[in-house]
Amino acid sequence: MSNSAAENTETGSKLNLTSVMSTCASALQNFKPLSNVCESFCGIHPFCDNINKQIVAYHFCSMLDEDRRQCLIYDDDGPNAKLIAVEYIISDKLFKELPEEEKKYWHSHKYEVESGMLVMTSKSLVPNAVATATENQQLKAIINTYGKTWQLWPVDDNNKCSSKVPYGPPQLVMAFTKDGQVNPQLLKERDDHMGISTKEKRKAREGVLVGNVPLSGADHWQFKEPFQIKEH
Repeated sequence: MSNSAAENTETGSKLNLTSVMSTCASALQNFKPLSNVCESFCGIHPFCDNINKQIVAYHFCSMLDEDRRQCLIYDDDGPNAKLIAVEYIISDKLFKELPEEEKKYWHSHKYEVESGMLVMTSKSLVPNAVATATENQQLKAIINTYGKTWQLWPVDDNNKCSSKVPYGPPQLVMAFTKDGQVNPQLLKERDDHMGISTKEKRKAREGVLVGNVPLSGADHWQFKEPFQIKEH
């Protein structure tokens, strides 16, 4: 048997094993924490110490209660997407109660929502009017919240998580706070992939989705030396 044939056989065996494991898992195993996922969003996160490093982030969130969400973040919305980050989202009420030292890890969501950059992911067959109405309701619950996001997979110079494994320490990422920060090409690629227009969403949200001024202590990276975990 040639080397290429052997490699194809090995790859086929791995795919078959994965398929069998997935089928058995769905029939036999318990995934209760994942069954609580009730929201899915897509945004773009910049690294707090290097705004030119950005990543498209697909969030799948569950609610612990009305003040707390927790999100698994992937680099794509397909079945082979990599888990690249986690985000914790809290209400403004809980943010106010945080110690001042803790607040530097958290970012606001006001601009991200108002600008049209944070969007709900919906199935292609859902009518646009229904999807928009649902999206607006969900984003009204998000616009005045605060998030702490740890990126676990490194991002390359093309803003992709291209490495085979997640090298290095976690990195703190944020949300955009004003115009001119997002990489326009990355935003276009995201919009093209999802079949949406951030510009149109922004226009449609004017006067409909309006957040409060972010609380003091949030978006620390804009005002002071940004915190980041450094490699030794």
